[in-house]
Amino acid sequence: MSKKMRAALRRAGGALLLSTMALGAQAMEDESIYSYTLVEAGGGKVRGQSGSAQSLAIDGWAGGDFNRLWYSLDAERRGGRTESAELHLLYGRYIAPFWDAQVGLRRGERPAGRDYLTLGVRGLAPYAFDVDLKLFVRDDGKVFARTRFENEFLLTNRFIVTPSLGVEWSASDIGATVRRGVYQADLGVQARYEFNRRIAPYLGLSRTFYPRAQSGGEVAATQWRAGLRVLF
Repeated sequence: MSKKMRAALRRAGGALLLSTMALGAQAMEDESIYSYTLVEAGGGKVRGQSGSAQSLAIDGWAGGDFNRLWYSLDAERRGGRTESAELHLLYGRYIAPFWDAQVGLRRGERPAGRDYLTLGVRGLAPYAFDVDLKLFVRDDGKVFARTRFENEFLLTNRFIVTPSLGVEWSASDIGATVRRGVYQADLGVQARYEFNRRIAPYLGLSRTFYPRAQSGGEVAATQWRAGLRVLF
């Protein structure tokens, strides 16, 4: 890891420490501290592949109206082995109604352990679109970006359908799959039935594309998934 990247990661760690101190300051100032954690655990199958896949996704925050600590975990196992896992820990600062600017760290454990300095914004766009924009600088200096959009449509008070679109970008060519520009796109839809606001079983279908993959790289895949969604 270069000296510049080590310094950047230290600054990101300092930002997270400051966010923790800010949350403590909020408590001392009698500003209410809230929390939100969404857990989705499920299993499914990739079309054309043998074996099943298990997934775990955690997304949440803790804090007040102006300062928040954001955290997330995404992991997937297939064939008894962990294929992907990444952890995000970010400090978020209010910049506009329904919008936070974020800075922090992303740790990728699979397929290889790498650290990323993370900058981003997250919030609600017009028509209630949930927007998550991230810029990543890896510990070797490589630059990536991720954009994700989703929206919820209430078919009834309990039956909700959520389409989503995620796009991965790279500033340089890295291997047969990760190419400069848009190298991956995920299009999906999830349907859930809320027994109450906190517990809902779901069924999802997604399609992953690799528009610039060369010979030997990843190929497009369709996956279905079913599981349980719990809100804390």
